[in-house]
Amino acid sequence: MTRRRAVSGLVLGAVAVLAAAAAYDALRAETRAGPAPADEGTLTGAGVPRPGELSGTLVFVTQAGCRPQTLSLETLTLGPAGPSLACALWVPRRGELAAVSLTPALGFRGSRAALLRLGEPPEVAEALAIVRGEPSWSEDGRRVAWCTAARATVVLDLDTGARTRLPGCNPKIAPDGSVLTRPARLLTATLLRDGDVLLAGDELLRPFGASEEGPLDVVGFDVRPDGLLAVVTVRFGGGRPRRHLQLWRGERLERTVLLPELGLPAGSGRLGERVEFAPSGRELAVSFAGAGRQMVVVDVETGELALEPTFQHGFAWSPDGRWLAVSTGEEIRVLGPDRRDPVYVLPVGAASLAWR
Repeated sequence: MTRRRAVSGLVLGAVAVLAAAAAYDALRAETRAGPAPADEGTLTGAGVPRPGELSGTLVFVTQAGCRPQTLSLETLTLGPAGPSLACALWVPRRGELAAVSLTPALGFRGSRAALLRLGEPPEVAEALAIVRGEPSWSEDGRRVAWCTAARATVVLDLDTGARTRLPGCNPKIAPDGSVLTRPARLLTATLLRDGDVLLAGDELLRPFGASEEGPLDVVGFDVRPDGLLAVVTVRFGGGRPRRHLQLWRGERLERTVLLPELGLPAGSGRLGERVEFAPSGRELAVSFAGAGRQMVVVDVETGELALEPTFQHGFAWSPDGRWLAVSTGEEIRVLGPDRRDPVYVLPVGAASLAWR
């Protein structure tokens, strides 16, 4: 079965209301007037790199109108923008599809999402589901996992159309193909792999002092290709949360890093909901989910902050991990290996960002 045939069959058996709503959203997105996307053409100006100085392609949604669009860094050419949707976009490192939100989040139920074909221009392929939180892609873009409104994880194989259900939410597809989740209820100090307990509360409590009290919660996590596991945990006690980044190799805790407490209004999420290793494996980004939130970058070897708290509307590592692109909403700043002042500035307003 070809991928196109498999993807086309995704909506079979879907709830009719969801299919109708998605079709209506797609039709409305194609016909409604919205803010103009970034103009097609070649970027020029101070701070812009020469064509080919950076490699790969940036995939983003425009800050004005939330339209999916691409920027070739080899030619500095903006491709045509897709339809106006919502501003959340999740892109695998490889593959022809991404996931995109069709509507803003529907409270605790999540938001309607769809598969997006990354063509010229990008266009909605098929309705996906109601998605809670952020979906996760496999490295090759052939599997995608998300948490459902029923608070369970579904893993979809795009080649076959097969769906696998796993307990827990906040899915992360690891490089070895396993799927990490955490129980859907809050204040649960457990990390699961393919539904089985990987790390339990007594292990995740190790970085905290014996005299410390209060409930422990797993916030976010990621895995490096060599198996190094990064887990952000928070413990509440004495009215003051204490947030640790824990680095595990098998059953051995290799390092802990005390993360800064970065406050946001209630309901804005938590630092550590997004955790992402750089492709080089030497750094780890820790951020809030969503746009207009803060992030930090941790040097994995030293435990020091390579990037101090920074507000961003989307960030992305270059495929080799040398560069870090951070969107301010009005421009994309490309940070070099020292993660200090930007080396390049791209005059593109982006609300979500990926680098392929």
